[in-house]
Amino acid sequence: MKHFDLLLDSGKTVFGRADIRLLLSTNNINTIKSFLDRAVRQRLLSRVSSGIYALKKYDFLELAASIRPKSYISLETVLQKEGVIFQDYSHTVTLVSDNTLEKEIAGKYIRYSKIRDAILLNPLGLEYTGRYLIASKERAICDRVYLSGDFYFDNLSCVDFQKLETVAQIYNRSTRLHIKKIIKDATSR
Repeated sequence: MKHFDLLLDSGKTVFGRADIRLLLSTNNINTIKSFLDRAVRQRLLSRVSSGIYALKKYDFLELAASIRPKSYISLETVLQKEGVIFQDYSHTVTLVSDNTLEKEIAGKYIRYSKIRDAILLNPLGLEYTGRYLIASKERAICDRVYLSGDFYFDNLSCVDFQKLETVAQIYNRSTRLHIKKIIKDATSR
């Protein structure tokens, strides 16, 4: 399948119909459906969720971000990866989104937490990996405080407090005050 090379060369492992439309350079819905049907039958792609297709080996974080396009990886997924919390969240990917949703795919859970658009769409403290957006540890801390209020962070020694205070400015007053308290408590030890 000549167009399959386009999928491999894209650098992505997860594709929505819009991705396929761009790769094939067509707006013809029948062409896109036909391509996807052939790719699934030939086991080049598998359908992992409604309208989402993936290569045999795919990045689960990319999949999670593809299901809800207005989302970014944050919260416990980032906090654990960065060593800010020690609890094991390896079977759950947590994201911030424009809607609350929980899904199970391939024995793993994907949990989206709703946050205001003014925060969600602000790029401060977010990084684009080429496949998805991911929060910095400082942004993930602010997201968790905004959504939960009081939350215990196991290790704040790796956090840039100046950056944390800067990122906190895009959140509401109570979140900013809570972040100031976290910084004060961590620096007074």
